[in-house]
Amino acid sequence: MTTNSRASITVLLALATLPLLSREVRAQGQRPLVPDMWNSSRVGVGYVANIPNTFVGFTALGMTPKLFGGAGVYADVKFTTSSPGSDLYYLSGISVQQAEATFGDQFFREQSDWLSINFALVYALGREFTVYGGAGYTRERRYREYFDDSQTRGQLGFYWISDSGASGNRVNVLGGAFFRVAQSVLLQMGVEAQPKGGTIGVMFVPF
Repeated sequence: MTTNSRASITVLLALATLPLLSREVRAQGQRPLVPDMWNSSRVGVGYVANIPNTFVGFTALGMTPKLFGGAGVYADVKFTTSSPGSDLYYLSGISVQQAEATFGDQFFREQSDWLSINFALVYALGREFTVYGGAGYTRERRYREYFDDSQTRGQLGFYWISDSGASGNRVNVLGGAFFRVAQSVLLQMGVEAQPKGGTIGVMFVPF
């Protein structure tokens, strides 16, 4: 093989590798299509529910790499949208003691309405996974439904009353995780103590 032939082959190989080198340089200089969840500050808002107790809730999330490399705060508020206390046949002047001991009415079922306000610390463990844990305030108002055989109370004998002894304020404890399912969408899953149930939600986090 002559010197000119070897030189020609060398030039051809160099020209063939140029596109690969150029592509590598461009890839290193470009921002990733799906950025790391903890390499820059994030703010998000979303919807959350406590199953099977509160189906309406709103969330907010803030994270920054300046806090321990990827920490932040989370907050939510959840509540029930209907209450036996608003029922047409809710009787405010009757206690549980009167319904059972005085009237001898039959207990039928119970139901609570809830309001919870929670705060938690958040920490990103990777590009796709973030955990949280915290506590909050929960208000429960419990109601009991009874049946009156004489049908002088309520609708066809059915009526609601407040169970003040079982109502009150609670301390909630919650924990869970966020999983990225799209570039700007996180799926939330967790558990709560008051009311006891599973947490599920979706959050929009612009990147």
